[in-house]
Amino acid sequence: MALKHKRNSLIFQGKNKNNKYFEGWYFKQVSSDLKNIISIIPGIAKNNTDSHSFIQVIISHALEGRIQLKTQYYRFFVNDFKYTDEPFCLTIGDNIFTDQGMKLNLSNDEYSIQGSISFSGFTKIKRNIFSPDAMGYFSYLPFMECYHDIISMNHKLKGVLTVNREVFDLNNGRGYIEKDWGTSFPKEYIWLQSNHFGDTDASIMFSLAHIPFLGSSFKGFICNLTFNGCEYRFATYNNSKAVKTSYSGNFIELAVTKGKYALMIKAEICRDSGGLKAPVNGAMDNIIKEGLTGLVDIRLLKDSKVLFAGKGNPCAIELIFSSGL
Repeated sequence: MALKHKRNSLIFQGKNKNNKYFEGWYFKQVSSDLKNIISIIPGIAKNNTDSHSFIQVIISHALEGRIQLKTQYYRFFVNDFKYTDEPFCLTIGDNIFTDQGMKLNLSNDEYSIQGSISFSGFTKIKRNIFSPDAMGYFSYLPFMECYHDIISMNHKLKGVLTVNREVFDLNNGRGYIEKDWGTSFPKEYIWLQSNHFGDTDASIMFSLAHIPFLGSSFKGFICNLTFNGCEYRFATYNNSKAVKTSYSGNFIELAVTKGKYALMIKAEICRDSGGLKAPVNGAMDNIIKEGLTGLVDIRLLKDSKVLFAGKGNPCAIELIFSSGL
C-alpha cells in the first residue's frame, strides 16, 4: 500500500489519518485569452474540533480592463468526502475530480459555479526510487510537517464553467495540478508557478520554505522547470544551492545553482490577492494570500550560456516571508 502511494501521490494519502491531518489538491485553470483564471482546491481537514471536507476557489476575472479577484470556501461534512484509488476519483458532494477532469456544482449565497473541464496531455515530472515525487528522499520520512508533489506541470483544457452568470470558456486553455498533505503549511514560504511563457511549453514551479526537522529546522526548496521535453530540477535534496533570496517592494529575486546550471528568477508580486484558508495541525485556521496575476522573468544558464529565457504571465504567487528566509 505504501509503495502504491509513493508511485501515485495523486491518490488520497490520508486513509489511516484521523487527527491533525489535512490533504488538498490544487487545480489551476487559465483560459486561452488569459482573461479568466480559476483555481479549485478540494480537500479534507481532520482535527478534534472542526473536521470537515471543503472546496476552496480563487477566481481572477478580467472585466472592462480591470481584474476582479474573489475567493470562496465551500464547507462539506467529512462523510461527503469519498474516493477511489484505481481509477483515481475524488467526490465531495456533487463535485467530482479525476485525472481526466472535474465536474463542479457549487453554490452559496454569493457564488455559484457549475460546469465541467477535461484534461489531456499531462506534463509529468521525472520520478525514480530515490526521488519518488517532488520532495525527493524527504518523501520517505514519516515525520515531515508538509508533503508536496507536482501532478502535472502543464496540460490542455477543454470545457466551460459558469461562474454566477459569467461564462468562463476554458477550451484550449492550460492547466497545472499539485497537491499537499500533512499536518500544517510551513510558517514561512515562497511559492510561485507559471506555465504561460508565450508560445512555448515552458512551465516553472518554485517553492522555498522553513522546514521543521528533528527538533531543528532548515531552509529547503524545490524548483522544477520544464520546456521542450526537458526537465531541470533544483532542490535541497539534489545538492542544489539557493544563492539568492530577496524580497524588496513588489519584487522577489531568487537564484539557484546545481553544478554547471544556474537559474535566475525575478517575480513581480500580484497587486490583487485573495485570502485562502490554510492548515495548522489539521485545522483550517490560518489565512494565506495568493495572487494569480503576477509576472515572472526567468533565465536558465549552463556554463554561463543561456539555455532558456522567458517571461511568465500570468504567474501565481504566495508569499509568507520574513528575514528568516
